[in-house]
Amino acid sequence: MTDQDLTSRPAPGSPTPGEHTGAADPAPALLRRTSASPRPADPPAVARLHSSTRRALSAALVMIAVFAFLLGAVELGAGTMTPDSLWVVALFTGVFWIWVAAGLLAWWRRPSNGTGLLIVVGGIALFLAGLGNLQVPALAILSAVFATSPLAMTVHLLHAFPSGRLRGRLSIVTVVLGWISCPVFQLALVLIPVSARTAFDIVATAQKTLGISVMILTAIVLARRLVAADPAHRRVLLPLFGYGIVAVLVLAFAHTVVQALGGDPAVGGVVQLLVSAAIPIAFLLGVLLGGFRRTGDLEPLSAWLGASGAGGTAVARALASTLGDDSLRVVYWSEEREEFVDADGVPIDPAERGPDRGWYEVHVGSRLVGAIVYDTRMTADPGPVRRAGDVLAIAVDRERLTTELLATNEALMQSRIRLVETADRERSRIAQDLHDGIQVQLVLLALGAQTIANAPDASPETSEASARLRQGIDQAAADLRRLVHNVLPVTLTERGLTAAAEDLVDRLSIPATLDTDVDDAAISATTAHTAYFIIAEALTNTVKHSKASWVRVALHADRGRLHIDVRDNGIGGADLRRGAGLHGLLDRVDALGGRLQVRSDPGHGTEVRVELPCA
Repeated sequence: MTDQDLTSRPAPGSPTPGEHTGAADPAPALLRRTSASPRPADPPAVARLHSSTRRALSAALVMIAVFAFLLGAVELGAGTMTPDSLWVVALFTGVFWIWVAAGLLAWWRRPSNGTGLLIVVGGIALFLAGLGNLQVPALAILSAVFATSPLAMTVHLLHAFPSGRLRGRLSIVTVVLGWISCPVFQLALVLIPVSARTAFDIVATAQKTLGISVMILTAIVLARRLVAADPAHRRVLLPLFGYGIVAVLVLAFAHTVVQALGGDPAVGGVVQLLVSAAIPIAFLLGVLLGGFRRTGDLEPLSAWLGASGAGGTAVARALASTLGDDSLRVVYWSEEREEFVDADGVPIDPAERGPDRGWYEVHVGSRLVGAIVYDTRMTADPGPVRRAGDVLAIAVDRERLTTELLATNEALMQSRIRLVETADRERSRIAQDLHDGIQVQLVLLALGAQTIANAPDASPETSEASARLRQGIDQAAADLRRLVHNVLPVTLTERGLTAAAEDLVDRLSIPATLDTDVDDAAISATTAHTAYFIIAEALTNTVKHSKASWVRVALHADRGRLHIDVRDNGIGGADLRRGAGLHGLLDRVDALGGRLQVRSDPGHGTEVRVELPCA
């Protein structure tokens, strides 16, 4: 069996490289693949929201897998017509399936990365290169044209790893030269007639020289990337690049070395196929162990942001997971400082981002809001980053609006608290004026009336009128004291909420208890006043309307909140909407950021529960 049995054969009537030169083949007869397919290790949480795009991609990949399986099955079926080379056909088919399976897996893991597609194309090139073993003249011509394409695809994959796109002029030039050396020169060799030996030798020599140059340039590019890589990337790239370079050399020179050693040419072909079959497996293992994350779709990311309302670091983590780049960072533009800062406010200088760090600025309209810093080795195509920037812009702008709304709400809350405090101060001023002004005047008037009544020369009528005046003044003074007490109880201002609540309970006409563990010093004056008036109003309603035989008041402070509970065993049926007293206090409770609830089922008593901030 000849070497042509293992490799793609030239077209009938055209000479083989060996026939013309009697030397080594200018290019490897077997394809090989060195796909650096970046396959992510862990699926991001956001990408679990399967979108229609992800489902469509999965369906397309399944169809490709089925088509590849059918192609291989057809090739095996055709190979049964040539029993002598059936094992070679089966070997080619198996390697073809390995390549396609690895490519589809990489494609599914990272849809926006081109590596998976390159591997699948490499598998197709290998399939075409193996058609010559079917011993069909038309297919033999096609096989001869694509005989060396797998080598070019391997070089392409090595330079494109891990982003799936070529980076740098030297890589682009090297890959272009590789494609010229393999399919272009190979097509020229197939088209040169047998009689033109000189032309064939020139093209074959040029192909061989260019192929060697491509491998040298590839080694240089990969070595430079290893030196420039950080330790984490170097641990992943070193075994893959090392194996890729060795595989390229084996694919290019295995046939020549076997011939030089006098071995069976079929051995060289088998070695080439085995090395080619191991390439996708090696790269998939490297990607799995290297921690390359699975990419996700921006559509579910947008849905997640809309549903969760996440912002800040959560958005950055979601973007990193979606793009499959754990090193991705989101920085924000500070208008006050006129510089970029990270989430902790540390300044970020774009000039210090590094040679492999991409920088995409995010704008909302014409306003700069931040930037995405990403690894260009993982995401060479800026398109997904731009689309992620649009999503980020929405999230950042929403976060800005949320912050402004919270600030507005906070300002409104503080304004309402100031109104309550102002009302308390005005209440205190009025109570103080009543106590120190009108009450003193009434006392003086009462003393004057008593003096007139007790005068020796006063007539009985005058004394009686003065006594009645004195009693009226005393009653007015008593009413004034009650009014002052209701406006601002002296016990509350002088001894605190607990003592004031005890005074309220003690003056009730029905049995009442008070349970409290409140530290009066930890409660602000505004909260204490509000709590006192709520307790007073609730107890007043109990005595007037509930027909209760007992009432219980409980005060409890926990985690900066004051809890008030007033419960009785009356007839129930109280309605907060109809009660002017508690309903008026509800606005005061809301202004302080508290909650007031009334539960009053008919026949089961009434319970008033209030929660207020202590400070």
